[in-house]
Amino acid sequence: MKGIGSLILIGLIAWGVYSFFSEDETSDRFESESYSEQYQAMGQECIEPENPYDIGSGHYAGWNWGEQGNYCSGNSNSFIEGCEEYEEALSDYEICLNR
Repeated sequence: MKGIGSLILIGLIAWGVYSFFSEDETSDRFESESYSEQYQAMGQECIEPENPYDIGSGHYAGWNWGEQGNYCSGNSNSFIEGCEEYEEALSDYEICLNR
C-alpha cells in the first residue's frame, strides 16, 4: 500500500506543477503587456478600453470605479489593481490616438 500512496502523491504533485506552468497564454499576455501593445499584437489599433474582468470581481469593480473618474484607493488590492489598470489602459489609448 505504501507504494501506491507514494505513486498517487507523486502524480498529484506532477499534475500541480504542470497546471501551474501551463496557464492560459492570454492571461499571461494581459498581465505582461500594456493595453495598446495587446491590440497591436492582435493587429488592431486605438480601440477604446473595455473592462476585461469578470462581473462581480474586485478588479471589475475597480475598473468601473476608475472609468467613472474616481481616484484609485481602497482596502482591496484587486479593486485598486482594476482601477489602476483602467487608468493605464486609458493612457495607452490616448497615446495611441495621438500618434
